[in-house]
Amino acid sequence: MISAADIQSQMTAPPDNLERLPAKTMGQTEFLNLLVTQMRNQDPLKPVSDTEFIAQMAQFTSLEQTKEMSADLQQLRQSYNLTQGTALMGKPVKVATGEKENQVFTNGIVTDIKVNKDGDVSVILNGQTYDLDSVIEVHSETPQQP
Repeated sequence: MISAADIQSQMTAPPDNLERLPAKTMGQTEFLNLLVTQMRNQDPLKPVSDTEFIAQMAQFTSLEQTKEMSADLQQLRQSYNLTQGTALMGKPVKVATGEKENQVFTNGIVTDIKVNKDGDVSVILNGQTYDLDSVIEVHSETPQQP
């Protein structure tokens, strides 16, 4: 039986400055190192079964493929938005900004497009920058110059 004195003797004071380290996602190398450590330290009388090992590998492979697919979808979305923005060049559009109750509508011709570092596409009309998502109308005819 463990007494309170035994527990108290094992406890140490916390360090003065506790720093929180950011959580790191586990990559393939870390997973394999963890798996090898698990196999080295397992109870020889109760080893991990082959099916558990295969299930762990399958889960990890599925996770890696999902992460890759997510990155590919993000690139595809950015490419699609760039194509949409390029198609709006020189076209008269209507954009809506603000909340639904206080929406402001602006009309103008898209003179430029801009892509920020995250890959988000914006259109520029009347010297102002608007998110591509704020475009609510596109007119096919270009207004005639007087």
